[in-house]
Amino acid sequence: MAATADAPDDTAAVDRSSVFYDTWLDYLVVGLLALEGLVAAWLGISVVVGIDPAFAEEVAAEFFADPQAEQFPLTEPELADAVHTIATWAGWGFVLAGVATVAVGVLFYRYRQRVRDRLDDGRPAPRWHAPLLGGLLATALVFVPLVQVLGGAVAGSLSDRSAIVDGAVAGLVFGAPAYVLWAVVLVGVLVAGFPSVLLALLFLLLIYLVVDAVLGAVGGLVGGLLS
Repeated sequence: MAATADAPDDTAAVDRSSVFYDTWLDYLVVGLLALEGLVAAWLGISVVVGIDPAFAEEVAAEFFADPQAEQFPLTEPELADAVHTIATWAGWGFVLAGVATVAVGVLFYRYRQRVRDRLDDGRPAPRWHAPLLGGLLATALVFVPLVQVLGGAVAGSLSDRSAIVDGAVAGLVFGAPAYVLWAVVLVGVLVAGFPSVLLALLFLLLIYLVVDAVLGAVGGLVGGLLS
């Protein structure tokens, strides 16, 4: 299907034989998402089970061994308690992110079946199918450097409207599993009593979102021009 960096609103014909609508791509995405989700959940459980007050106390003691740490607003026991709290929350964040990733993979497989049914009936794919596919494909290939560009390119090549916008949305979809981890860690930092650290993490999260969106938009531009 034809697409440009800023395609018109009319819907172009969908090439049902395109590799992007083949079932093998679904198997690849779902399989990798399931594997990544299980690894994340295992890592989270390992952190929750492995972290103990003794380890947190060692971290705090090493931190306060530096003379400059005298200006730190917390005492050594308070810092140890905070480290233990944040690490525990982060571990559960990995678990939840892993479970969510596996669930998204299953839902994506069912969703793709409905998309192919629409195409077989002569109807167009859903409006946000292009960025959803690009974003989840990038998530499945998270181990590839700058994979947001690839996800954006896939979204841009399939887009029947604005390839740049769809590429940017694909970049945001790419970061979706990490949003769960970010949210849980932010709550953990708040519970631990570090409002200043919370603000710093929120700023880092904003940068994370902007980078994903920009890289996805670049990929969308390229995909739209090449399609």
